[in-house]
Amino acid sequence: MPAKLATTHQLRQYNVCNAIASARIEGVTLTEQFEQKLTSYIYGKKSIAELIKEARQSYAKNPIK
Repeated sequence: MPAKLATTHQLRQYNVCNAIASARIEGVTLTEQFEQKLTSYIYGKKSIAELIKEARQSYAKNPIK
């Protein structure tokens, strides 16, 4: 996707789709809650920094075993 012709929304959607595809190739299943958070990022309601902060807080409360 040429960056000059794309909107921020389009670039975010493109990047999220690539990340989801990579996760699926690796066998990772995304939760509905996480997909909703990614949608919030695509539409500019959340930043990557906010998503990272939320993920860290979530794993601090529920560490991976």
